[in-house]
Amino acid sequence: MPKQKVVYVCDKCGYESPKWFGRCPVCGEWNSAKEFKLKSTSVESISQEGLESTGNGKPIPRFFDLVSALREAEIKRTKVGIESLDTLLNGGIVPGQVILLGGEPGVGKSTLALQICDRVASENKRAYYVSGEESVQQVALRAKRLNISNPGIIISSETQIEKILDGIDVDKTALLVIDSIQTLSSEDIDSPVGGVVQIRAVVEKVRLFSKKYGIPSLLIAHVTKEGLIAGPKLVEHVVDTVIYFEGERTTDFRILRVQKNRYGPSGELTIFQMTHQGLEGLSEDSLITYTDAPGNVFTSVFEGLRPINVQIQALVSRVKMASGRRIAHGVDIRKVIIISAVLSKHLNLPLDFHDIYLNVSGGINVTDPGCELAIAGAIVSSFLDVYMGDTLMVGEVALDGSVRSALNLPKRVENAKSLKISTIVIPKASNLEWKSVAQDSTSKLIKVGHVRELFELIVERKDGQKN
Repeated sequence: MPKQKVVYVCDKCGYESPKWFGRCPVCGEWNSAKEFKLKSTSVESISQEGLESTGNGKPIPRFFDLVSALREAEIKRTKVGIESLDTLLNGGIVPGQVILLGGEPGVGKSTLALQICDRVASENKRAYYVSGEESVQQVALRAKRLNISNPGIIISSETQIEKILDGIDVDKTALLVIDSIQTLSSEDIDSPVGGVVQIRAVVEKVRLFSKKYGIPSLLIAHVTKEGLIAGPKLVEHVVDTVIYFEGERTTDFRILRVQKNRYGPSGELTIFQMTHQGLEGLSEDSLITYTDAPGNVFTSVFEGLRPINVQIQALVSRVKMASGRRIAHGVDIRKVIIISAVLSKHLNLPLDFHDIYLNVSGGINVTDPGCELAIAGAIVSSFLDVYMGDTLMVGEVALDGSVRSALNLPKRVENAKSLKISTIVIPKASNLEWKSVAQDSTSKLIKVGHVRELFELIVERKDGQKN
């Protein structure tokens, strides 16, 4: 009988060591080492077995010439049938692709997975939906609520990955859904369900199965309080695509963002609305609200390969404390602190004695530096109590107060034509001319080179409103 292998695994980051450790050398956590005994078939042996075959069952050659590799790369994608989701996945699902779908409990992961199964399943192709958290009857009730009655969807509540994979008809399978990976276990691993070693073994077996038979897999995972994939984050490095649900769970809007994608660009996002019939795709402009209140400015940000129109909202309030607070939702708080310091320095504004609250409408998290000019405009607009809600601002703000051009500025302005705007503010450093973007537009194009010019523009708007 082969001797069992003992390993110590950090339950925070997944670091493995043959010896016990008090503090994890990777994440720095104390007392996070857990002892696990592996059977003769370990995760390493599973991976080694998977190296012996490819998706078509042929031996793997050690080297490929470039022409053969490019020929193999020309693969046909499977359309999901949900237009916004197909766009998010760069045209559809690739055969053998392993997708990890993460999000908080109740955000709509299972609902979206069941809708995808309904779209890809047909008379000749089946979609296997494995739910380790819910019974078959509970899944059926959700399908009834979503008005789904597709006989091509095969439901199971089995929790052992070996039995699941053995029961799949590989010739008639279009998609495999695991809901969720924390509830499945492998008979080769002697550790608790949901543990680090178990999750890695389950994901590795599903990955090898998908690559061998060319069957795409959708793995659902929960998100911890810190916003990371539970159990642990190392799962993201194994799969091909990682998709997160963003936005507030208390609203009807759901935002899907691609964090990683080996078959397309990362950073792409799409917007859904939760209805009684499931998730429905929406345009990003649906998150924008036209208002007469000061402190509202439109901007266009790049998330992935396409621009998205968002609304920056700022509230500047006088306080009696020694220094004001900076609170931001949807934007890095450090960006707000820096921009407010630049405005205080170069415009001589007493923002140090004011609270600044900043929000991006719709719950979208913006990382594009092209929104900095809009943030500055929203703060000044709220401070001076000036309406700027029909204005689009795009540009970066430097520490010396200068306004720099943003990447792909023509595409941003072109995408903003769908908005009801009267003024577009861009950096002077850009070579963009309005006639080259939209000749039939009635919007006014204004170029600014410094935050002082932005301030003068807003003051001029204020004088015009008084008259």
